[in-house]
Parts: sequence; C-alpha cells; structure tokens
Amino acid sequence: MRLHPFRLVEPESLPEAIEALGRLDGEARLVAGGTALVAMIRLGLVKPDRLVSLHRVPALTQIRVENGSLELGAMATHADIEHSRVVRDGWPLLADAVRRVATPAIRTSGTIGGNLAYAEAASDPAPALLCLEAEVRVAGPRGSRTVPIGQFFRGFYDAALEPGEIVTAIRIPPPPARARGGYIKFTSRSAEDKPLVGVAALVALDASGRCVETRIGLGGAAPTPIRAERAERTLRGETLTDAAARAAAEAAAQEADPLTDLMGSADYRREMIRVWVRRLLVALGDGTEASGAR
Repeated sequence: MRLHPFRLVEPESLPEAIEALGRLDGEARLVAGGTALVAMIRLGLVKPDRLVSLHRVPALTQIRVENGSLELGAMATHADIEHSRVVRDGWPLLADAVRRVATPAIRTSGTIGGNLAYAEAASDPAPALLCLEAEVRVAGPRGSRTVPIGQFFRGFYDAALEPGEIVTAIRIPPPPARARGGYIKFTSRSAEDKPLVGVAALVALDASGRCVETRIGLGGAAPTPIRAERAERTLRGETLTDAAARAAAEAAAQEADPLTDLMGSADYRREMIRVWVRRLLVALGDGTEASGAR
C-alpha cells in the first residue's frame, strides 16, 4: 500500500510541540507510541501532512508521586507503568489494567496519553482510571487545564481535546483507605485482543465488611468508557455477598449502552457485563483474584 507522504516534526519541548501542531500548513497529527495512528494511516483513514512526535519531550515520560498523588507523564508507556514499583505498591488496580493491554510489544510502545486521547470505548486502562477518579492534564494554545476523567470521553472515539491541545499528564489521587480493586476483561477471540467487555472495580470496606465506597468502571459497555453509577449505589452499605454482586451486575447491565460490532452483539455484551461484574465483585468480596476468560 502506498502511504500518503507526510513530514515528521520532532520538537524538544512542549511549547514547540503545541506550536508545531497548530501550524496552518496542512493537517497535523500527534504521534506518541503510534500503535493506533500508524494503523489508521496504513488503512487510509487519516492522511496527515505532518506528524508531530513527542518522543523528544523528556518531561512527558515521568512517573512520580507528588503530594500523595501519582503523576504519569503522557508519554509513559504501558510497560513503564506496569513495571513501576511506585504504581504497583500504591495503585495496583492501574498496574493490573495496563498489564492486560494487548501484547508486550504494544505495551512497550503504546503510551497512556495516547490511549486516552484515542478515546477507545474498549480501552483497558480507562475503566481503572475511572475507578481511581483520575484527572487528565492538557495543554494547548490557550494554556493548560485539567479535565476529570469522567468528563474526558465525550463520545465514540471523541476525547475532550480542543484543536491544538495535547494530553500532558494524568494525575491519580491515592485510593480510599481499606480499598481493594481489580480489573478483568473478556475477549471473544484472542487474549491479546481488546476487551469485548472490561470491568474495573474498587471497593472500600469498613471493619464489618460492608461497602462504604464502591466504584465500577466499564469498557466496551457504551460508546465511551463509563462508570456504572447505578450499580455502585446498590452496593453502598452492603456486604459483598453473591446476592449483592448479582444485584449490582444486573444494574450495571441495565445502565450500559453497548454497541454491536464484529466482536459481538449489544445483547451479548450486556450479558457479559452481568457475568463479569458479578464475578469480579465476588472475587473482591472473597479477597481473591478474578480471572478473565482469554
């Protein structure tokens, strides 16, 4: 296949990247890991006149804790996050989710900022970041701003980025006290495929084992990653019994708005939401690790 010719621009600072992205000489696209963009170019879905690479902006690769919160530079790869001791110790739900992303090769090149900016409904990290109530930091010609993760996904492959804006970092506050969490995905084809349904959950229990806080994030359940807020409400003050997990799973299935595609129908996805939300919640109630079908 003959590719549309493009020019590669490699700025060495964030202001240079914003300036290069905003030039009016043709269409520009950001390239981070390139795992999604390269495929789109090869298929002829996008034909940029120039690519603006972020690989030479070192500040965007940092993983650190600042004032108790985790700060991920947008260019941190899934492998960087997966293997970070800081992430594994303090935010294990995120480490669990990113290690389920595709193949080792994809995790080594794909970035957290690129994953979010692509706004894939069946993202692995997004449900976990929704449960962790992350914030997305962006910068553009009009300055910097912060977007709560729940407001970042506007629609099908549509992120809350204005023209010329770049995702620069993700800030994640510490999980609630006494919280346990997990991420589980179901794929109908290969274990390395994107999830037909992905479920993340974070549950904080009191001394008697009752839920004082519950967060459930879903991927592949709607045109965007979503929080299953109705399901969360059913569990507050409840012990994580099988009956309580079933009630929450039913609520999650009812509030979901899944799409039909080649991987599965909307009805099938809704049924898988029932199965995997219940399975993950039961596992968290038992203190065991849930296993996704591969």
